[in-house]
Amino acid sequence: MSEEEDRRERRRVEEALRDSEARFRALSDSAPALIWETDAGGEVIFVNRHYEIMFGLPCDDMLGRGWWRIVYRPDLPALLDAFDHAIAGQKALQVEIRVIDAQRRLRWLDCRGVPRFDGAGRFLGLTGTNVDVTDAKLARDELEQIVQARTAELLRTNERLLQEMRQRADADAAREQAEEQLRQSQKMEAFGQLTGGVAHDFNNFLTVILGNLETLERQLSGRAGPLDAARVDTALSHAKQGAQRAAALTQRLLAFARRQPLQPCSVNINELIAATVEMLTRMLGEEVDVREDLQADIWPAHIDPHMLESALLNLAVNARDAMPEGGEIVIRTRNAVLGERHPHVDAAPGDYVCISMSDTGAGIPEDIMEKVFEPFFTTKDIGVGTGLGLSQVYGFVTQSGGYVGIESAVGKGTTVHIYLPRQAQTQASAGVRTHEGDLPVAARGERILVVEDDEAVRAHSAAALMELGYAVHEAGDAAAALRCLRERDDIALLFTDVGLPGGMNGRDLAEAALAIRPGLPVLYTSAYAEGRLTHGGKLPAGVALVPKPFTFRDLARGVREILDDAAAMRGTGDAQHAGNATAAPAMEMAGATSDTAGRGPAHDAGGAGPAPDAETASPVLGGATVLLVEDDELVRELTAEALMEYGYRVVEAGTAARALAAMEDNAASVGLAIVDLGLPDMPGEELILLLARRHPGLPIIVASGYGRVDLSNDMPAETRVSFIQKPYKLQMLATVLQEMGVAP
Repeated sequence: MSEEEDRRERRRVEEALRDSEARFRALSDSAPALIWETDAGGEVIFVNRHYEIMFGLPCDDMLGRGWWRIVYRPDLPALLDAFDHAIAGQKALQVEIRVIDAQRRLRWLDCRGVPRFDGAGRFLGLTGTNVDVTDAKLARDELEQIVQARTAELLRTNERLLQEMRQRADADAAREQAEEQLRQSQKMEAFGQLTGGVAHDFNNFLTVILGNLETLERQLSGRAGPLDAARVDTALSHAKQGAQRAAALTQRLLAFARRQPLQPCSVNINELIAATVEMLTRMLGEEVDVREDLQADIWPAHIDPHMLESALLNLAVNARDAMPEGGEIVIRTRNAVLGERHPHVDAAPGDYVCISMSDTGAGIPEDIMEKVFEPFFTTKDIGVGTGLGLSQVYGFVTQSGGYVGIESAVGKGTTVHIYLPRQAQTQASAGVRTHEGDLPVAARGERILVVEDDEAVRAHSAAALMELGYAVHEAGDAAAALRCLRERDDIALLFTDVGLPGGMNGRDLAEAALAIRPGLPVLYTSAYAEGRLTHGGKLPAGVALVPKPFTFRDLARGVREILDDAAAMRGTGDAQHAGNATAAPAMEMAGATSDTAGRGPAHDAGGAGPAPDAETASPVLGGATVLLVEDDELVRELTAEALMEYGYRVVEAGTAARALAAMEDNAASVGLAIVDLGLPDMPGEELILLLARRHPGLPIIVASGYGRVDLSNDMPAETRVSFIQKPYKLQMLATVLQEMGVAP
C-alpha cells in the first residue's frame, strides 16, 4: 500500500471515530442523567452536558479532576469506599451521595458504575451514571418522617392502651381481692355468728348438766341437809335434758355439714321446725326476725329430716339475702288436701303436709320466676350465690314425692310452699314387742362383741348391755375383735364403732368378720359416719346404726331389733322373744332427742330454800333479792334453786323487757342482778347499761357462754361489774356474790 493510501485510511478512521464520538456525545447529552468516565487514577475523562445543567459549570471544568471537588465532603469516604470495593471485586457499584449544585444546594445522586479492565486484566477506570434522586429522597424522607411520627403515635397509643389495660387489670384484681375479702369477711361473720351461738348453747347445756350434778352431789353427800328425793329426781331430769339438748344440737350441726347418715322416717314437722328455727335465728342475725305459725294437729310426713333442715336453711338464706336491710321470715305449717287442680303446684291429688316460708324481701320479677329452680341460676353477684339453693330444695322435695310452689311479686316479698306427702299409718316394728315403759332385753344369754376404741364409751356400752342381760366381750380395735371372733363361735352380734384406730374402720371390720362368720349380725354406732358407712348421703339397705350419743333405751331397742331380724331371717323362731321381760330400772344416757324445755314466763321464785350445811356450804346471807335474767329456762331454774339454797330471794326474768319491768316492781329490794348476754329481745350489754343507768350503784354479774365483753367505756363509775364464764360451778357463783359484797 502506498503512503498516500495510508494517509487516506487514517483520515477515514479518524473521521469515523469523530463521527462515533459525536453520536455518543449527542446520545449522552440527551440522557436525563449525568454520564461520566474516569481513568485508572480516578481522574474524570468524560462527562456529558448534564454536568453543566446540574452544576452550572462547563464540562471541560471537570475533566482531569476527581469527584472530591463536587461531592459533599461527609459523603466522600462512602464514595471512595464504593469505588475500591467495585475495583477489587470487579463488580458494579451503587451508592447514594450528596453533591453541591450551582445554587449551592445539596442534591442527592444515585451513583452507579462498573470498572473497566483490558485483556490483561489491568484496571482502566470506571464508567457510570449519576441520577438526581433529590425529590424522591426528600419524599422518601418525608414519608419516613410521617411513618416514624405515626409509628411513634401508634407506640404511644399502644403504651397508653397497655397502661389502661394494666390499670383495668389492676383494678379488676383489686376489685376481685376486695370481693374475696368481703366474701371471706361475710363467711367469717356468718361462721362467727354460728359458732358464737353454738358455743353459747353448749355452755348453757353444760351449765345445766354440771349444776344439776352438783345438786346431786350435795344431796347424796348430805351437805344440803336431809335427802330430798324430789330434788334428786328434778336434778336427774334436768341434767338429762341438758345432755339431750346438746346431743340434739350436735345432730343438727352434723346434718347441716352432711356428716350424718340421712334416712327417711316419720317426722313431726312442727317439732323439726321449732328446733330448726332456733338455729336459724342465730345464723341469720338480729336484723331478721324469724317467726313460726304452726298448725297444732299437723300430720306426720315420711321424709329425711336432715334434708328438710337443709332445705329450710337454703330457703332462709335466700330470704335473708332478699332483705339486705332486715325483715321478717314466717314459717307456717298446715295440712293440705290437694284435688285435681291446685293454684300453686301441679300436684297429684292426695294428703300433704304444707310448709310455707314467707319473707318481706324485694320479690322476684315475673320474667325470671320460671327459672328460679334451675341449677346454677342466680340473680346474685358473682361469688355470692351459686344458684344451687332452690334447685337442691326442689330436688329433695320431688324425690320425696312432694311438690314445690312459689308466689312472689316485686316489692311484696316471696312465699315458697313445700308439699310433703302425708305419712301413712304403719304398725310398730314386729321385731320389738314391749309393753308401755318396758325395755327389750336379752334372750337366753346372747353374747355380744363390743368394739370401741374409747375406753369410757366401751365400758358404758358393755355395762348397759350386761344390765339388759347380754353376755359381753370387749375389744379396743379391729385386730382384737377378729381374734375374739376366731376364738369364739357363740358371738351373736358385732356392735362396733365406725371410727376405729389401726387402719381398719368399723365397715372394714364388719367385712372381715363376715368372712369369718357369714351371716353375723352387725350393729354400727358412730358420732358421724361420713363416707365410711353411707352411700350418696344415705345408709345402704340392711345397714343398722345407733347414732352417738345413744340412750339406754336406744341401745336396747337397736340391739334387740337386729338380733330378732337375724333370727327371723334364719327361720329359727328366735324372733319370738319374750318381749314382756323388762330390764331393771336404769338411768339412760343423754340421747339425741328433741329439746323439751320450753320458754315459760318469768316468775317470782320468792322464799328461801333449805339451809345448806353450816360446815360445808357457804354462809346464808339472808333475804337479799337477786334479779336473775336468763333466757334458758333450765339454766334459770337451776341457778335460782342454788341461789335460794344460799338464802337469797330470786326474781326471775327470761327477757330484757321482763327484767326491766321486774326491776321497776322490786327496785327497793333487789341488791344485785345476774344478766346473761344472749337474750332474745335485746343484747345483754344494752340491758346491763340500762340497769346501771336507771339504778345507780346496782352490782351486776355478767354470766355468758360467749366470752368476756368490755363494758368499761360506757359503764357508770359507781356500778360494780363482775364476770362469770359459763359453764360455772354454783359454788363459784356464791363466791362471786360474796366478793361483790352483797349483804342481806
